[in-house]
Amino acid sequence: MVAANYRALPKNGLNRAVRTSGMALSGEFGVSDINSDLIAQEVDDEVRRERMHLLWKNYGKYIVGGAVGIVLVVAGREIYNWRVSSVESQHSEAFQAAIEKVDADGVDAVAIWREVTPKLGGGYVALAKLREAAAQADGKDVAGAIATYEALASDGATPTNLAELATLKASMLMIGQGDLDTARSKLSTIAVKGKAWYFSAQEQLALIDLEQGDMDGALEKFTLLADDAQTPQTIQGRASQFRTFIEAQKFAAEAIAAGTATAPAQEETENAASEGDSQ
Repeated sequence: MVAANYRALPKNGLNRAVRTSGMALSGEFGVSDINSDLIAQEVDDEVRRERMHLLWKNYGKYIVGGAVGIVLVVAGREIYNWRVSSVESQHSEAFQAAIEKVDADGVDAVAIWREVTPKLGGGYVALAKLREAAAQADGKDVAGAIATYEALASDGATPTNLAELATLKASMLMIGQGDLDTARSKLSTIAVKGKAWYFSAQEQLALIDLEQGDMDGALEKFTLLADDAQTPQTIQGRASQFRTFIEAQKFAAEAIAAGTATAPAQEETENAASEGDSQ
């Protein structure tokens, strides 16, 4: 009966019936929908593969070149860091060897430091020159030590904190030599808050004031150091002691001045009273 009905349908009608039957099946079981999703996904995957193939074909050599470049940069940086570390290690070892030589008895420390300095680099050169100047001062060659310190301070290759330390050291030797004005001039360049040796330079300036009789100037600087919470403990302790000493000196001086001023008046009063009694 069904077959007869299908035969009875026109060809177009038969096709529509088949399509309608297929739609009914798909609606009932979802087979066509699933197949459509799978086909669409496969098509998308194929498109992506084709795009990747074209990208690699057109730009693959650049990608490989970029990757090689990155590897070379990283490798170059590592080699450079290793080389720098190796050179610094050599300088450190040479510097330490010089220290050990200087510690031996009866050696010429100045000559040792002058010999090793050309073998050093970076901050080790400045450290060696500082040691050389200190050895000169220990050997009573104060003028030579000052010259070495000043040369180091004026060398543009010297790290800033070490250059300022050289200025401080030279100034302290100048104070010992009595060249107070020159020492003050040099110390003033580093006695600036924020600089590495500010507190030490400020202390030396206060001592110069004290040496030159400027009690008020010295008291001001020592008070500044004593009251500053950032002052190193040793400097702060000395500053407090000097402040106490100066304040005591000023008090004694004022007391003596006051006593000297009242003595004539008291003597005149006593004389007047004596004259009155004699009458």
